[in-house]
Amino acid sequence: MASKFKEQRFATKKKADKRIENSRNEKAVEGDLPKVVFSLKDFDRSQIPPGQTFEDWEKFGHLSYLMQKLEYISQKNIVEAINEGYIKVYGSFPPNSDFTHPSHIASDVNWAVIMKINGQKGRVAGHIINNVFYIVFLDIEHLFYKMKKRK
Repeated sequence: MASKFKEQRFATKKKADKRIENSRNEKAVEGDLPKVVFSLKDFDRSQIPPGQTFEDWEKFGHLSYLMQKLEYISQKNIVEAINEGYIKVYGSFPPNSDFTHPSHIASDVNWAVIMKINGQKGRVAGHIINNVFYIVFLDIEHLFYKMKKRK
């Protein structure tokens, strides 16, 4: 009886040994991830103010800084952009925002900002799906995610 058990065990193993050569899927590493791309598909002009238009940013001298920042970030993957501090992910829509969640955007997206555009306050708020950053608001006054003032 014991020898019959051994024969069955080895028979199963032989079937499993038929692996296809070079078919192993490797885990993607940071350098293999796709680069960040940007979309204006969800840009919301209905909340101006507190947000601004691209024309406003051009008038304030921020638009060229934004374009330079987008160009630089687009050379990074999402992990690099977050780790280097260019993008900050909040997850859900901030509860203490001067903006309201646009109805055309799903409630479960990961909200984030591109930070420090021509100074400490300038932000671009949006959401991230995979490697795409969807720009939703231009926020020159840092009103998307308001912080409590330090004493």
